[in-house]
Amino acid sequence: MSGYKELEHKAAGHDGTLTDEDGLLIFKPLNEQELQFYKDVQQQSVANQDKEEDGDVPLESWIPVFLGVLDEGHNVPKNLSKDVQIVDGGEDLVGLVMHKEDQNEVDTREKRFLVLQNLTAGFKKPNIIDIKLGKLLHDDNATEVKKQRLLEVSQTTTSGSLGFRICGMRIQANERTSNLGIDHHELQPDGEYIFINKMFGRTRTPSDVVDAFETYFANSSLNIERRGTLKKLFFQRLQLFYNTILNSEVRMISSSLLFVYEGDSSRWDSQNDEDALISDDFIDYEDDEDSDSDELPSKTPLSLMALIDFAHSKVTKGAGYDENVIEGVESLLNVFAKLNEPSI
Repeated sequence: MSGYKELEHKAAGHDGTLTDEDGLLIFKPLNEQELQFYKDVQQQSVANQDKEEDGDVPLESWIPVFLGVLDEGHNVPKNLSKDVQIVDGGEDLVGLVMHKEDQNEVDTREKRFLVLQNLTAGFKKPNIIDIKLGKLLHDDNATEVKKQRLLEVSQTTTSGSLGFRICGMRIQANERTSNLGIDHHELQPDGEYIFINKMFGRTRTPSDVVDAFETYFANSSLNIERRGTLKKLFFQRLQLFYNTILNSEVRMISSSLLFVYEGDSSRWDSQNDEDALISDDFIDYEDDEDSDSDELPSKTPLSLMALIDFAHSKVTKGAGYDENVIEGVESLLNVFAKLNEPSI
């Protein structure tokens, strides 16, 4: 698609995910099961609005904002509130058709994309880690060859022992990254960032996985107090997320938790180190009604945690919580309890 570019800030995942010029949205090649999951979660969230107990965080609050579906060849309008047409009827946000300048133009739709919130939008120096959840890494539709391959991955990594695995990081180089093995990382072209690949995560063990997270948080641009704040915030988020999953009837295979934090100290200064546990606001038209700017308004936290990747996920009403995911979150809680232990 012209006018779009490959998503730069990512720690893992497949190629083909694009972003717009402003970097506010991402366009992910459409997977029908993932689309259905987004629709079902949105519908479920609307249905449960009056039933949620005080303090409960709905599953929708942890996933990227879903804006619809884009067909290749269409342009993204500057003002989504005016130029987007909802299609497929009903009360659900099912799809978006982006208007063309010439409505009579022959439409050759070769690819479709999910239109999602870009979780790194607004960050000056995003530091990212992708953590795959679950011991079971394949669904029933996988071929026998793929099942055996993923079973071996689970059995030989922390996916099997802990219920989660680090899939990758994209972080600013720090004092710890210089100790990484040559097969586990590569310096990015900008000379500032390090990409830590999937082989790093596959070679972690229960005994050194805490140290891997220390590497993620060892940002040389942030003082020790700010690093400590980040560890505490992510621990609290995991605790809230644990309760969310206990109250969610879903099955998620190969979904990930994505952590992002700001590595630019000037943004910490400008926000007086204030950060929200949950960042629900992405596009807020009410705050921007009098603005003449064509840019979409957005609010950027100093850090966030999100649940991503739902190509093998589904809402399973009446089935109870997802034990495969819960075990991984419990292990992460243990890791972050250790990260937050006072130093002697």
